[in-house]
Amino acid sequence: MAKKVREESIPLINYVEDVKEEEVSGDQDVQRCFCSDKQFINGIGVTILTGDYLAPLILAEVPLAPFNEGIVQRYIADGFQRTTALMEIRYGNHKFTGNFEGNEIEYQTKVVGDDGKCIKDEDGHFVWEKKIFNIKNKTYDDFPKELQKKFDNYQLRIATYQDCTMEDVSKLVRKLNMHRAMNANQRALTWIPTYARKIKTITKSQFFANCVTCSDTNRKNGVYEQAVCNSVMTVFHEDEWKKAAKSTSQYLEENSNNEEFETINKYMIRIEKECKDTFQDIFTMKNLHIWIAVFDKFNNYHIDDKRFAQFVQAFRDGLHSKKINGVSFDELDTQKNTKDKKTITEKINLLCDLMKEFLGEEVIELPEEKFENDGIETVLDFVKENVNDETNDEDIALYEDCVMEYIKIDSNLYKQCEKALIALMAYACNKDKDTEFGDWIQKYANANETYSNSQKTNYTYFKYDFDKYLTSKKGAVA
Repeated sequence: MAKKVREESIPLINYVEDVKEEEVSGDQDVQRCFCSDKQFINGIGVTILTGDYLAPLILAEVPLAPFNEGIVQRYIADGFQRTTALMEIRYGNHKFTGNFEGNEIEYQTKVVGDDGKCIKDEDGHFVWEKKIFNIKNKTYDDFPKELQKKFDNYQLRIATYQDCTMEDVSKLVRKLNMHRAMNANQRALTWIPTYARKIKTITKSQFFANCVTCSDTNRKNGVYEQAVCNSVMTVFHEDEWKKAAKSTSQYLEENSNNEEFETINKYMIRIEKECKDTFQDIFTMKNLHIWIAVFDKFNNYHIDDKRFAQFVQAFRDGLHSKKINGVSFDELDTQKNTKDKKTITEKINLLCDLMKEFLGEEVIELPEEKFENDGIETVLDFVKENVNDETNDEDIALYEDCVMEYIKIDSNLYKQCEKALIALMAYACNKDKDTEFGDWIQKYANANETYSNSQKTNYTYFKYDFDKYLTSKKGAVA
């Protein structure tokens, strides 16, 4: 019994000539017309010229003469778009235009002397060299002969279904073309390979399971991945906001880092812990990155996360329609071009103003500027400048020992806030409140928070919170 599917590899030129001569037909009854774009053709061309993998083309043979065995017509069952791309490059004068990857193609050629003849070494062997040819704005006819040969000789993998009826071929076309092309969000993820795995991991968190409306369509279409990228942009790169998903991914691939994505992940974990599935109507895909940016501002206040959830509830209960500087969030949310940088910024600023008003006196404005010497000044210098200018090295050693009684040296808190903590211990000792420091610091000791890069900012906040703790304790005693 004959094998149902015949597999083989043939030179590309043999295949396209068969197509050109209609020995292989793309005009099967149910075959769709060519509907890909120039970028698709560019990608196929680069794949061939770099020797990368191209998925097998699938053909089907239909006997034409029942009583004359061996006379068949071959039809393309899967691969018509790729076949058309190959034909456009080889015979259609396709010019490689637009923005595409891999336009510089390396190839090997013989070294030619000034006399126009190929140079040989002392053993009579040709001397070879590597060259680069930029195919951008070029056609096949512009290629050096080495690249033309490489293109023509590329080994195409062909799988051929034998002894088919036209009905069989139609079924094959239907079965083999059930896939959908990548949409804009799905393609965008391919432009951020360094962080793609991290992004996908974040989308599998409880935040996306609970805090947003469950949608298999959004998950399949890459909407969640894009929401993560947009959140990194609004929190860390708001001034460089991009409307297009591809542009966002390209920018983050070059300018982001793992710490930024991990910060977004931690924010989402904290929000989910307090909000669960309560605000799915607020944390929509349209505004999710807006709310993550607002939470980033909230994080700077170092207030219990429950207060953020309470603010979101207040927003739902009426703050959404409250006007700040003559405009409400509802009005901004109904504007066209909601992906414009201007609209994004206005939404974030308005929500932050509403949040600050809601939190009232709980908000402490911390200095945002970083000390130029933060990275090089000593702990002694920092304590002298911020606590007591008469502090000496022996004092610092004492303060360090005291801090170490309450905080592990390898803790996240100590690593990020060493100078600020030692300075605060100095402050506490000067007030004879070192024991109280030990009680107060426990709420931060095991917290996995991200703190400011500025030790001045950290110290200012810690001092404010420590003083508040002392006042509350004094009031309790009274």
